[in-house]
Amino acid sequence: MTLPREDTVMNKKTTSLNILQVAFFLCLAAILSSCAGMRDMKDGAIAGGSDDMADRPCDECGNRGDVELKITDEVYYREWNQAAYSRIDSSAVVGVFPALKVTAGRTEKCRFCHSYSADALDFDLARVEDSLFVKAFPKMQRELMLPGMRLPDADSSYFDTLAVKILMSKFADDMKLEDFTPWTEREGIEQPITRYVPAELKNLLNDIATRYELRYISIPIRLDVFMDPDLGKSGGFTYKILWTFWDARYGELVFLTYSGFTAATTSRVSPEKEWSEPFAERLWTMFSTDVMNLEAH
Repeated sequence: MTLPREDTVMNKKTTSLNILQVAFFLCLAAILSSCAGMRDMKDGAIAGGSDDMADRPCDECGNRGDVELKITDEVYYREWNQAAYSRIDSSAVVGVFPALKVTAGRTEKCRFCHSYSADALDFDLARVEDSLFVKAFPKMQRELMLPGMRLPDADSSYFDTLAVKILMSKFADDMKLEDFTPWTEREGIEQPITRYVPAELKNLLNDIATRYELRYISIPIRLDVFMDPDLGKSGGFTYKILWTFWDARYGELVFLTYSGFTAATTSRVSPEKEWSEPFAERLWTMFSTDVMNLEAH
């Protein structure tokens, strides 16, 4: 697959895309806290609430670009369905799911965690996804899979059930889709594979495509982050994510990427936001590679 050159997009079109992105995030921010899926704060965090630092300004928190991170302990895996990739319709409608399961862990005392939460992690991931998706597929129509957006409000209960069904669906190695195990054991592997999709999951994807008139769906299945003030010079975090892209009409996986790493600061600025920046580079590798001419290794 050959991606469109970014420099061929006219200024007027770029302005329109920027407006759409702003609208995307305003809508997402307004309704993310009530979206489907599992949101969990663990260890020192208070689920659904805040701690005594919530409204306190952070002298150590820098502006965008100020945080310098050293990435270690990295595990990366990706796979793609060669046939499904070859027939990607770059002008189709894609349904964009929020992360279905987010776990935000932290130590009991964390001087820079005032902006940190499961919803903040999901919002930050969505920011990265949207930017890369628009760059890779500028003609694709992206629709938020949230009540009040592509989903009518009446489907709220259905969507809650749907999110759980997807997480519990059997997939690789006959394990639940939410399980990281099949991917952590394939460190460093990049491969084309036509992976078998069980009938139950295939039917679920088909139903979503038919019900909401979609061709594709992007689903961050699971995101686990743990904040550790003792990492690096000014703190750090561990980050694990399973991100998938499906051809819902055919009930096929187009591609999947798993990424896990430790991010430790090398600067004095604490990592109090933009946790998905290191993952952005890894997701773009999947978006930008011509997998039709890439050999497995």
